[in-house]
Amino acid sequence: MTTTAIGKLLDSYLSQLDGKPGFWRGLRDEVEVFVLSDESHDRMRIMAPIGEVREMHPELLQVLLQANYDRALDARYALRGKELWSVTVHPLATLAPDDFASFLDQVVKLVKNTGSTFASSDLVFGGGSIHDEDEDENGSGDDVDSENGAGDDETEDETGADDETEGDDDDDDDARPHPPTIP
Repeated sequence: MTTTAIGKLLDSYLSQLDGKPGFWRGLRDEVEVFVLSDESHDRMRIMAPIGEVREMHPELLQVLLQANYDRALDARYALRGKELWSVTVHPLATLAPDDFASFLDQVVKLVKNTGSTFASSDLVFGGGSIHDEDEDENGSGDDVDSENGAGDDETEDETGADDETEGDDDDDDDARPHPPTIP
């Protein structure tokens, strides 16, 4: 596939399409998606922002890496600084139109399933559980600020301090980090 061919396909897959050959932005199922192509390096990348990781806990990294192993197929979790992304990369020359559509769907599904199944499709390879027994029932938490504000039940005052009730005896050290559930 070529950059020109991708440009022709995008109108049928993304709404609010904007950009130029080699770099486009649009929406798919209410998720912001970026599509990049580079013929000189024979690469295509589809990516969507999930949110900002406020604090990287080993448990969060384990959940994301485990998901990359057994339930994220072509789309993967990736970090850029503190930004969490859903990303797929593929050689441009061997990219087929059907694969391109599947990659778009997987990137979007991974964004939407962050905080619940952490899956990019219905297929899951055996690799163990991504949730520990002591997690809450839906696996969501508030250590990632999503692009749409989901996942953070606490508010900050003008000084930037968390708004917590005085005398709160909850042990914050035991709080489990989880990306937000994206509606």
